Amino acid sequence: MVGVKLLHLADVHLDTPFQVRTKDMRMFLRQAIRQAFQKAVDLAISKNVHAVLIAGDLFDNQTLSFSTEKFMVEQMKRLYEAQIPVFYAPGNHDPAGVMYRRSLIEWSDNVKVFNTKQPETCPVYDREGRLVAWVTGAGHEGPREKDNIIKDFPRAGDADIPHIGLAHVWVTGARGEGEHDRYAPCTLEDIIDKCYTYWALGHIHTRVHLAEKPLVIYPGNLVGRHHGEEGLKGAYLVEIDEPGRVKAEFYPVAPVRWATFKVNNLSQARTLAELQEHIYKAVVNQLENEKQSGGMHDVIARVLLEGPCLLYSQLRLQEIGCTHEENIQVLEEYLYNALGFRYVEVVPDGLTRPVVPASYRGQPHVLGVALDILQEAKTDPQVLLKLKPDILAGCPAMDTGDVIAYLHELLEGLDYEVTARLMEEMV
Repeated sequence: MVGVKLLHLADVHLDTPFQVRTKDMRMFLRQAIRQAFQKAVDLAISKNVHAVLIAGDLFDNQTLSFSTEKFMVEQMKRLYEAQIPVFYAPGNHDPAGVMYRRSLIEWSDNVKVFNTKQPETCPVYDREGRLVAWVTGAGHEGPREKDNIIKDFPRAGDADIPHIGLAHVWVTGARGEGEHDRYAPCTLEDIIDKCYTYWALGHIHTRVHLAEKPLVIYPGNLVGRHHGEEGLKGAYLVEIDEPGRVKAEFYPVAPVRWATFKVNNLSQARTLAELQEHIYKAVVNQLENEKQSGGMHDVIARVLLEGPCLLYSQLRLQEIGCTHEENIQVLEEYLYNALGFRYVEVVPDGLTRPVVPASYRGQPHVLGVALDILQEAKTDPQVLLKLKPDILAGCPAMDTGDVIAYLHELLEGLDYEVTARLMEEMV
């Protein structure tokens, strides 16, 4: 057989409405999706693929602009000039019904849109006119497709020709399924039963290999849209040498990625300079551990500050003549300049007051009494057992010695937790 090379992408979401704080960032992200798609087209042309597979949600139908429509038509014409066909199976955000604007776009002749949920099979030819693959696809006819569209896909026929499945579906049990609507639901067994060589799926925005034989892939969305869609984003270059022998390589094409960094152990930072240095080092260490490609200028960063901090009041509470928002902005500007991120948001919600439980023991108030009881429980097993509830979560049937040992584990750090919580309630 003749080998076949394909580019698989999904969930581009052109013109998606971004929910970020600044208009400039929204415009940047809108343009970033176009750049990513153009880079995917560049990849398809440079790799001389036999076809491009788009597994739905190419754009958000309700927000589709004229400029995006023009951009998309231009990119499809580039593929047409390179003699690369495009197979496109609409999803729930870009359904194929005549009432939706997407259905009115005038595509170039190389674009095949699967406009109904009834599957259709199309041939893929190489430049010499030889048949190299079959593509069977089906699209959503409305924004809330409830039927299992995979069940009507035909079983693969000629074993010498690779058969490709293309659809925007919700596969039961797929990683990330709970974060997406249950449209066009199916099972992995439904997919495997068709005996196809490769399945190009869309809908789940997480990159997932659902099965290896046949290879069933969600490529994830082309560009992350918020901090729930972090990491590198892109498309898959799929090469099939013979039926059952498939290679799929991920290519990151998104010009930006979202990343969250958690920073704790701030209890020793007494000044702004010390705080900045600690956050900087913590973020850099996490970046090195991730070992992700791309420069830091491509990162939209969220920095979560957590745990006890001596500067709690300056970062969490309103101060006379100054607000904590202004102090947070100082940190964001520092990290933006020091690390070269595209955008930085510092979130101090996880910070707590710095507390020293020992300084409150023996005092004539509720906190002092609570800490005294905890201290006594650490040294007196009888007191510890009196504090034990009748039903102890996570503790199977044990003898008394085992129960006491388990309770001592639960006491670890509890004095600090009690102090911190009661201090919060007294503010």
